[in-house]
Amino acid sequence: MIKLLEKQKKLTSRDQNSNFPVEDQFKLVADYAPMPMWISNINDQTVFFNQAWLQFRGRDFDEEYGKGWMNGIYPDDLDKCIKIYEDAFQKKKRYKAEYRLQRYDGQYRWVLENGIPKFTNDNIFIGFFGSCVDIHEIKEIEHRKDQFIIAASHELKTPLTSLNIYLHLLSGSFKSGSQEKFDNYISGAISQVDKINGLINHLLDLSRIQSGSLDFDCSVFSFGALVKSIVKKMRIIIPSHKIILNGKVSGKIKGDPERISQAFENLLSNAAKYSTNQDKIIVELTQDSKYVKVSVTDFGIGIANDHLSKIFERFYKIPGKKEDTFPGMGIGLYLSQQIAKKHGGKITVESEKDKVTKFTLKIPVYKKPVKHK
Repeated sequence: MIKLLEKQKKLTSRDQNSNFPVEDQFKLVADYAPMPMWISNINDQTVFFNQAWLQFRGRDFDEEYGKGWMNGIYPDDLDKCIKIYEDAFQKKKRYKAEYRLQRYDGQYRWVLENGIPKFTNDNIFIGFFGSCVDIHEIKEIEHRKDQFIIAASHELKTPLTSLNIYLHLLSGSFKSGSQEKFDNYISGAISQVDKINGLINHLLDLSRIQSGSLDFDCSVFSFGALVKSIVKKMRIIIPSHKIILNGKVSGKIKGDPERISQAFENLLSNAAKYSTNQDKIIVELTQDSKYVKVSVTDFGIGIANDHLSKIFERFYKIPGKKEDTFPGMGIGLYLSQQIAKKHGGKITVESEKDKVTKFTLKIPVYKKPVKHK
């Protein structure tokens, strides 16, 4: 206890020129906490580390003081951490960050850091205090799960591709009228294989998004023309619904037309899937100075307000007897939203339970760079 008080006294003297009040009671309690904890001052200097932090790092206070602790951040994570912290410091708001921090044995461990701004009774900002939790095992499990999805997808995709080829060959071999029923069976089998391939592609895309390796083949193209071509195709794929296209846009966008198509087609498919008792889907094109937009409106089961903020989360499915009758893994909207964000846009949703649902995909208008003479 004497050594601890001496250390706090030393800390107080080192921090005497800052606006951060050194709270001995808090620090004494923090030193007995099992998780790493720290305090930074208004000058963006970390001026306190508890015993759990120093033991985790295997370094003494002087080595960690100020920004010395940042030497332990994994190089690939450093810029991201600095950006998150500086943004939170400027806005004086709490933040969370995941990064790899070097432990006393040299191993980099994933940690989840929570930072909370500190204010005086007069609401004057005086720094941050925070804590870290070791989440390395959780991240390892997530990594293994993603690797499993990739491996399983590739293992399934090879035989399914071969099966698809054989079925197409069989279908082409029986085009006579007497083989009509057989042709229907073959067509049905091909359709099911296409669905399985679609699921596998969704799983692969999900894993690629998580790892940051989802590829985009970008070009400049007409957004309106792309929407019109997709609507034309989906009218054939979804014969149960009349897809009405309204409006027009002149703006072009820069992006991957295949990925944009994937996001938009998913919105149309969902509209049909969740409005089986209706036969109409309205698609509307609009544009403003910043974005081109396409909205998809259906008149099906709708979405309750308390679920609207969650439907874009990975694996989220709306609970309920009515919703449980619809198939799906809860990754389509997540993938579509991520694709939109990768293009600088987003997808929004408005809905009224049991009446109407409207999804809107918006993408920034492409502006040709000005050439300077």
